Amino acid sequence: MTRTRTRGAGLAVLLAGFATAVSLVVAGPAWAHAELVNAVPANGQIYQNPPRTLLLQFTDPVTVPPDGVRLFGPDGARIGTGAPVHRVGDDTSVEAPLNGKLADGVYTVSWRVVSSDSHPVQGAYTFTVGTPGSQSAGVTPPVDRSGDAATAYGAARWAAFAGFAVLLGTAFYLAWCWPAGARRRSARRVLWAGWGASLAAAIASGLLYGPYLADGDVADAFDPRLLSTTWATGLGRALGVRVALLLAAAPALVWLLNRYPDAPDRRTRWTAAAAVLAAAAALAATWSIANHSMTGEAGGFAVPVDVVHLVAGSVWLGGLVALAMTHVPTRDAVTLRVAVPRFSHTALVCVALIAATGLFQAWRQVGSPPMLFATAYGRVLLAKVALVVVLVAFGAAARGWVARHYGAGGNRRRGGPDPHQLYAFYQRLLAEMAVGAVVLGLSAALVAMEPARSTAAPANTAAPVPVVPTPVPFAAGSGPAARGAVLLTVFPPKVGPAQLHLSVLDPNGAPLNVPEVHAAMTLTDRDLGPIPVELQGAGGHYIGQLNLPFPGRWQAVLTVRTTETDQATVRVVVDVSA
Repeated sequence: MTRTRTRGAGLAVLLAGFATAVSLVVAGPAWAHAELVNAVPANGQIYQNPPRTLLLQFTDPVTVPPDGVRLFGPDGARIGTGAPVHRVGDDTSVEAPLNGKLADGVYTVSWRVVSSDSHPVQGAYTFTVGTPGSQSAGVTPPVDRSGDAATAYGAARWAAFAGFAVLLGTAFYLAWCWPAGARRRSARRVLWAGWGASLAAAIASGLLYGPYLADGDVADAFDPRLLSTTWATGLGRALGVRVALLLAAAPALVWLLNRYPDAPDRRTRWTAAAAVLAAAAALAATWSIANHSMTGEAGGFAVPVDVVHLVAGSVWLGGLVALAMTHVPTRDAVTLRVAVPRFSHTALVCVALIAATGLFQAWRQVGSPPMLFATAYGRVLLAKVALVVVLVAFGAAARGWVARHYGAGGNRRRGGPDPHQLYAFYQRLLAEMAVGAVVLGLSAALVAMEPARSTAAPANTAAPVPVVPTPVPFAAGSGPAARGAVLLTVFPPKVGPAQLHLSVLDPNGAPLNVPEVHAAMTLTDRDLGPIPVELQGAGGHYIGQLNLPFPGRWQAVLTVRTTETDQATVRVVVDVSA
C-alpha cells in the first residue's frame, strides 16, 4: 500500500505543479472590452483631400481578423483596402492602407476586432470626401451571412463544458465514491467519452473561433490567416494549453483505471481525489483566463473564483452521469450503500460552493438588480439560476431518499432499496441530468455574451418612428429621473446628411434633465454599426449631425443615464429612404 500512496502523492504534486505553471505562463494583465477612441479619417468629418490610410485607435490591445476593416463607397459597393495590421509596437492601433484615390462622396468604415477578453467588438462610422451631396440610389445588396460559424462555435462551447463535466465528474466519482468502479467497462467508456469529447471540442473551438471572429463560414475553419488570428488571441493560446493538458492527462486516467485499488484506505482516497481536482483546476483555468473573469473589478480574485465555480459544477453534474449511467445499473447493494451517501455529501458541498461563487460572479458581471431584467445577459443568467434552483430541489429530494434507504434508519438494515425503488431513483437522476445539460448550455451562452455591466440591452421594444413621432418610455433604477420617455426625429430620413433631434421627457411630458445621453445608429441588415452620433445640447433636448450611407430600417440606440449607476437603453427604428 505504501507504493500506491507514494505514487498517488507524486501524481497530485505533479498535477498541482502543472496547474501552477499553466497559470504563470498564460495569465497576463487584466483584460477589458476595447472601445474605439480615435479614428483617421474621423467620424462625420469632411475631407477635401482624400485620405490614404485608415487608422483606428482603441483603449486596449486588440486582435484584428484579416477582414476586420471594411470600407464601403457612396454606392454601397465595397472598396478594397490593404490588410489591416498593428502599428509597430502598438497593439491598440489598427491600420489599413487604401488601394486607390477616393472619389467625392460619403464613405462608411465598418470594423470588427477581438478584444483582449476574446470577444469580438464591432462598430462603424462615416466620413465625406469633397462637398456633401446626394447619394446614388443604387446600393449593393447586403452580404448574405448565414451565421453558421457562430452556431457551430456555440455548439463547440457547449460540448466543451459537457465533456469537461463528464470527464471530471466520472473521474472524481471513481476516485472518491466508487473505487471498484474503475474496473467496470461501463465506467471506463463514460470516462473516456468525456475525455474524447473534451479534446474534440477544444480542437473544434480552435478551428471555428477564427471564422466566428470574422463573421464567416464553417468552410473557412482551415484558412491559415484565420488560424493565425486565433493563435494571436488569448483564447486561442488557452485552447492550445487545454489540448496539451488533456493529452497529458491520458496517462493519469490509465493509472486511475488500471492501478487504483478497489478498496483504498482513507489517505489514498484523499490523495487520488486531490489529484483529480488539481488536474481539473488546471483545465478549468483555460476557460477562466479567457473569459469575463479577466475583466472588471477584482479581476485577480475572479479567476480562481471562476475556477472553483466550474470545477464544483462539473463534479456535481458529471457525478450524476457517473452514478446514473455506470453505478446504479449494476444494482450492487454493497458498493451503492457506500458510494451514494458519499456522493450526496459531495453534491451538498458543491452546491454551497456554486452558490457562493455564483453570487460573486453575478455582482461583478451584472452590478445591480435592475440590470438582471434590462439586459440579455441578465435574463439568461436568471434562467440559469432558475434551473439551478430546480437542480437543488432535485438534489434535496435525492438526499432525503438516500437518508431513508442508506442512512441510520430506513431499510439500510435490509440491504438498501428494492429494485423498484432503485429504478425510481434512476429516473430522477435522468431528469436531473437533462436539466443539467440545459444549465451547461446557458453557461456556454453566457461566456459569449457581453456582461450586463458593459452594455444595456434594449429596455423597450423597438418602435418605428412615424411622421409624427411618439414618445418611447424608459425606466432605470430609482430617483427623480428614473422614469420618462424619449422623442426622436431624424430629418430628412433619407440617405445623406441629416440631423437627429432627441428630447428626453419626464412622465408629464416636460423636458427632463439627465446626467448623460448617448446615441448611435445601426443597420442590422448590413451588419453595420453602431455608428456613434455626437450630441450637443442640455436641459432635455439634444441635436446631432449624422450621415446615413445606405437606405433601410436603421435602429437608433439611445442610452439615457439617470444616475451614476442607473441607465436605460431604448431602440427606435428609423426608416431611411434612398
